[in-house]
Amino acid sequence: MRISTRQIYTQGIEGFQQQQVKLARLQQQISSGMRLSKPSDDPAAASKVLELEQSVSLNLQYQSNINLAEQRLNQQDAILANYDNLLIRVRELAIQANNAPVDAVSRNAIAAELDERLGEVLSLANSIDANGDFLFAGFQNNNAPFTRATTGSRDHVTFNGDDGVRAVQISQTRQMDTDITGQEIFMQVASTTSLREIPAAANGGTGVIAPASVADSSLFVAGDYEVRFTAPGVYDVFDVAGGINIVTGATYTDSQQIDFQGIRTSITGVPAAGDVFTISSGQYQDVFSIVASLSETLKTAPTSDIRAANIAQSLADLDNAFENALNARTRIGGRLNALQGQREDNEGQVLVARSTLSILRDTDLAEAISQLALEQTTLDAAQAVFARITSSSLFNFLK
Repeated sequence: MRISTRQIYTQGIEGFQQQQVKLARLQQQISSGMRLSKPSDDPAAASKVLELEQSVSLNLQYQSNINLAEQRLNQQDAILANYDNLLIRVRELAIQANNAPVDAVSRNAIAAELDERLGEVLSLANSIDANGDFLFAGFQNNNAPFTRATTGSRDHVTFNGDDGVRAVQISQTRQMDTDITGQEIFMQVASTTSLREIPAAANGGTGVIAPASVADSSLFVAGDYEVRFTAPGVYDVFDVAGGINIVTGATYTDSQQIDFQGIRTSITGVPAAGDVFTISSGQYQDVFSIVASLSETLKTAPTSDIRAANIAQSLADLDNAFENALNARTRIGGRLNALQGQREDNEGQVLVARSTLSILRDTDLAEAISQLALEQTTLDAAQAVFARITSSSLFNFLK
């Protein structure tokens, strides 16, 4: 087969170019430290690298979520620690006020401090996080969850939030709650003297009943009672279980206190004849009412027996409020421990993924340098041989 001079040169140049491409690729791998610069370098490895990079990215986001969750839970725990201290102080004041030598002036002074402590509890319950969101409002975190209100003669605190609980993703298959609702902590304190008020659906007047409380624990009898308006401005109080009136023909005055069986409430507005308001035993009482009732007991100067009974009930309720806070903090502690464990799991997954990425993607410098030297030697030898071949001529052998 005849081979032309042009073909020899073309093949030689192509061979040199291919060898130079190999050298350039090796030099790039060595300088960048990356064996894979584009998918075509190793399609199978490139696919696995993409999968591993996504895994690392997700786990790093989970770690960020864990940090945010820890920050929120730690803030809640710190607030509840202050709340615990407040409850302890309120309990100390209750015990102090129950001592016989304490006179009316001292009891009023204690009541004044209780009012201040009540304001502190309200402030803690309305705490906000770093983003300005209310911590204990559930999903309604743009508005203060607890506000003071007055209905008739009764001051009380209303809850404006909900039971929504925010959660964050901390792994591919796991979420963690980052909230404990204010309803659960501050409004659902178990109490044997808790009451609930239910206006009849058929009421035709404008009367609104205030939250009821036990003003005299020594007289309180749990049951169902109805405030029945027999005529405009006239009401009876009916004991449903006993089937008798315990108050008959009482004159109604807007916002005036209504007392019976140790219970105190108030109605405001204009009830119509036939309107009925039911007061029955409940399950929970809010901590604000507990502190407010204790303060009211000390201010109104009842007999020592009534005062002792009311304070004893307040102490029992305060213990339940403290237990609520303790349970909440226990759950927070458990969540923080779980977050720490998940963080370590995520770190392990990131470490394994990055190690595999290094094997697939990074350059083995020792191997690459050796290969570079070999390819360079091959190119140098090929160039030398090509130079000798192209410089040869038949005239060199004629003598």
